[in-house]
Amino acid sequence: MVTLPSLETATPETPLWIAHRGAASLAPENTLEAYRAAWASGLRVLEQDVRVLADGTLVVMHDASVERTTTGSGPVGAMDLAMFRALRARPFRGFPSTVAPPVFADVLDEFKGRAVFVPEAKAPGSGAALVDALNAADIPVTQALVQAFALDDLFAAVAAGYPAMFLTRTGDGIDAARAAGVQWAGVDRRAPPAVFAAWREAGFRVVAYTVNDRAERDRLLALGVCGFFSDDPVSLMTD
Repeated sequence: MVTLPSLETATPETPLWIAHRGAASLAPENTLEAYRAAWASGLRVLEQDVRVLADGTLVVMHDASVERTTTGSGPVGAMDLAMFRALRARPFRGFPSTVAPPVFADVLDEFKGRAVFVPEAKAPGSGAALVDALNAADIPVTQALVQAFALDDLFAAVAAGYPAMFLTRTGDGIDAARAAGVQWAGVDRRAPPAVFAAWREAGFRVVAYTVNDRAERDRLLALGVCGFFSDDPVSLMTD
């Protein structure tokens, strides 16, 4: 039986360590290989960037186009499932040329009950479809934290009982997020300390993105941050 971190107990003393894009320092980002490498390293909180294909399939891909992370080209939203399945990740030392970006359902299926998911609704308006996928996979509300830069994309998560995280670089939107039932704020690590303080003092659990440096980790913990997105969380977890 795998013991998973509790979202409700995240504090600066016991922060949430989130494998950003599957701990992208370990393997090609946002691939099953990255999530497997993160999990094998002891990480139990895995982030996915979720986009939507032309046929409605949810897939895991950070960018709106595939050029940066794969050997293919073109916008994600113009592809169908067959086209997406044919993509291959760009070369990454230690991994074969067959590594491919996954469908979101494949990630949920492999890691259900083994990890806490932190999916981001990357494509505008995709929040409801993302939550539908979580429900279809029977992911408990204690095992997912839905995130988005657009507050509207968090409404479905809140309605379904999933905790929701509003991503931001500023203190704008605090009242709207609170009124919507959002309880988490994902704040850019480069934001001024006053921004972190504003969200924290408004009662939000604050997570910083993307942190790969221990000195920066310590600075942010002093600001009351209770979690980190990191490409290499294992290194942050040790001194």
